[in-house]
This record gives sequence, structure tokens and C-alpha cells, in this order.
Amino acid sequence: MLRISAIVMASGMSKRMMSDKLHLKINDKYIYEYILETIKECDFYETIVVAKNEDILRKAERLGYKGIKNPRYYLGQSESIKAALRSSKEADGFMFFVADQPFIKLTTIQKLCSEFEYNPSKIVLPYYNGTRGNPVIFPFHLKEDLLNLKEDQGGKIVIHNNQDLVIGVDIQTEYENLDIDTIDDYEKAKKLGINL
Repeated sequence: MLRISAIVMASGMSKRMMSDKLHLKINDKYIYEYILETIKECDFYETIVVAKNEDILRKAERLGYKGIKNPRYYLGQSESIKAALRSSKEADGFMFFVADQPFIKLTTIQKLCSEFEYNPSKIVLPYYNGTRGNPVIFPFHLKEDLLNLKEDQGGKIVIHNNQDLVIGVDIQTEYENLDIDTIDDYEKAKKLGINL
């Protein structure tokens, strides 16, 4: 069985929201808690949570994860990626989650991991009704590319530069791809949360 490290990115600046979106609630649960609790049901080699807020790090550590404080969060997403990878073990792959995407299902995570088991040198990512989304698994041989990212460059640039390595997995439930970037997204998520 391949060793896959889960990395949760939880130190964004919520630029399009007027408050820290990860501390908004859906069904009396903080947004960031959803993904942390879903991942707990998976058999990852390790789980790393990169955050700027102490309460998120405490929650991560209570769940048995490695919490990494990111004091340079204002420099952009690349700092979170690099902080996680520098503290990671020698895994076969790195699965990146965003903490503002609360409705990812366990079965989706398992489906992506299963695809990576068959294709351990590939980038594996989901397509939700044709739209590319998260989480994304990067193979070990692209670790240096990720460590060389600058400022607010995320993994998208590595995907763009390695199109021949990309394997897309079709996911039928579009609501899983909802990440909360705006007030409208949050209102939509609250309605979804009631119905799920």
C-alpha cells in the first residue's frame, strides 16, 4: 500500500470575506472541522494541518495530526505548501485539501487514493461534473516543484506544467466542490448543510 500524506491548508487570508471564513459555522460546526473529521476516517500515512490560528492547530493535534503554525501566511499559498512539505515524511504522494471545502465525502477521498495506487507517478484530481477541483494528489517526484512555488502560486502551476501526468476522476456530486470564498458561497453552504 502506498504512503499518502494528507495536507490540510487552513491558513488563508479570507480576502473576499469580511471575517475569518474558517470560523463561520454550518450546523453548529466550524467550517474547518468538517474536513478534519472526514480525514480522520481515512488511513493516511500522516496528516499535516497548516494553520495560522491556534485553535485550529489544537483541534488538529487532538485528532492526532501534526499541526504546523504558518506565521508567513500573508505571503500566500505557497508558504503553506512549503511548510507542510518541509515537515512531511518521505511519502509516495501528497494529498492537498483546502479547509474551506466542507462537504468532501469519504468515498471521494477513497476513490482518488485508489486511482493513485494504480498510478503512483501521476497527479490525481477530481472533476465535479466537468469542473476540476480539490483535493489533489501529487506524486513524490514533484515535491521539489511544489517546494519551488513562489508567493500565491498554488499547485495549479505544477498541474499546468505537467498536463501529461494528470488523471481526472469523475465525481458526480457537484456540491462536494463547493469551497467557501464569498458570503454567497457561505449562504449556499448553510442551505446545503441543512439538507445533507
